Amino acid sequence: MLPLRVVFLWHYHQPDYRWEGRALLPWVRLRGVKDYATVFGVLRELGEVRCVLNLVPSLLAQLTEYATAGLTDPAETIGNGDETARRYWQMLEPPAPLRERFPVLRQLWTRLQEGSLTAGEWLDLQMWTQLVWTFPHRRRLSLLEQWFQQDRGFRAEELQMLQSLHRMFLRDALRALQELVKREGIELSCSPYYHPILPLLCDTDSAAESNPGITVPRLAFRFPQDAWLQCVRARQYCAELLGVIPEGMWAPEGAVSMAALTQMAAAGLRWTATDEVQLFRSLPTAPLLQKYLPHRVSTPAGDIVVFFRDRFLSDAIGFRYGGWEAERAVQESCQYMLSVREELVRYYGEAILQTAVLVVALDGENCWDSYPDNGVEFLHALSECFRSEPRLAMATCRDVLAGDRGAFPRLSSIRPGSWVEGSLHIWIGTPAHTAAWEALARARSLVEEARAWLPWPSWHEAFEHLLVAEGSDWFWWQSPEHPTPAAPLFEQLFQWHVERALHIARAPGEAALRMGQSA
Repeated sequence: MLPLRVVFLWHYHQPDYRWEGRALLPWVRLRGVKDYATVFGVLRELGEVRCVLNLVPSLLAQLTEYATAGLTDPAETIGNGDETARRYWQMLEPPAPLRERFPVLRQLWTRLQEGSLTAGEWLDLQMWTQLVWTFPHRRRLSLLEQWFQQDRGFRAEELQMLQSLHRMFLRDALRALQELVKREGIELSCSPYYHPILPLLCDTDSAAESNPGITVPRLAFRFPQDAWLQCVRARQYCAELLGVIPEGMWAPEGAVSMAALTQMAAAGLRWTATDEVQLFRSLPTAPLLQKYLPHRVSTPAGDIVVFFRDRFLSDAIGFRYGGWEAERAVQESCQYMLSVREELVRYYGEAILQTAVLVVALDGENCWDSYPDNGVEFLHALSECFRSEPRLAMATCRDVLAGDRGAFPRLSSIRPGSWVEGSLHIWIGTPAHTAAWEALARARSLVEEARAWLPWPSWHEAFEHLLVAEGSDWFWWQSPEHPTPAAPLFEQLFQWHVERALHIARAPGEAALRMGQSA
């Protein structure tokens, strides 16, 4: 009896918050404490687990700097509660499940929004906003448990001690990751270095192929070589930091196109993954079960295998099971996987299980916010399910490729799009998007011209700023679907990188370029 192979791909991403040696927002530190340290530690305990860990190198670089090189952020400075500090801290509101779990945190945040915090409560707010991210570790350290029981009246020294503990947890997370990726059952994959939307780097006009009528910039951004470089540099960085060269890549936001696949293949990648919607938009007549078959795509740079994410189970773990008992959530998950196996065998015959794979791909960070113990019990129960159920087997994408005997179906082409409705509209199409893409396109062209005469170190620095500005998050947070108090800061970071690149390139008349001044 052949089992159905199931690949769990956990994707880890944060934007590059660094500017002039400091992280302007603390999310790498906070997510690292709660999610990376916890989940990597659990995976290290569960030696039989097989899965794919997908890391974005710009996140890894920030995590490493926090753990080893003293990267800091403004949230580590004890503020005085003035208007500037209040505006900054309003950008750091913890997710709703964390606020609801700790009533004192909810009360403090209500008072912050009302503008009624006292001086003493201001310190308590800073303490609780950073303490809450350590809750998975509270049984491990008596001091943490003591703070969770304290409620109010914290001292500045305690906040500083908490931040020192954060560094300890980040070092734990990095060590656990370094051990995990060397383990036979764990496959390391990566995303392009600064997490750009690859189809749009290759050609912003490609957005109209998936959304006819969408507004695309008159000045197209069309630098496929940047997509290639972001992929190559990602693989290189993982090799340097972790000693492993990834063979696969989760395309940022599941965004793919034929041009993007070509650049991934040219970068030496053997596989990538996207959402099932991309299969059915590219091949509308495909039966639903075909999403469980990896597809081989031929590109001018060679073949690449595309895996398709099972949306139901991925979204169930990410958005639905957090409020359930772990045993019930795992039981439903296993029943779903077994039903998929049964349908595959009924439709294709048991031999299809030599090729088929169910891919569960989701955010490895905020999916755990709603779980009472940050997903620890769920992961243990999931491991036990696979240990006791012979009809299911955990696998990696590398495992699946190793078993390929030419049986993967071929996909002649794939439409540009992402996991979001098979579209790219989140990152392009609004006036703000258009202004940003045109500013980036002009700067990129000017820096390209400067290659001929600018000293190499200066040119490289200017180019690096533009690679950062190509990241997806600057455009994600300009989308009307994603309002955030931090939107002005994201816009500022994007603008700073573009302007710094222009300044270094010494482009006359362009140093004052602003996103809103595009022609």
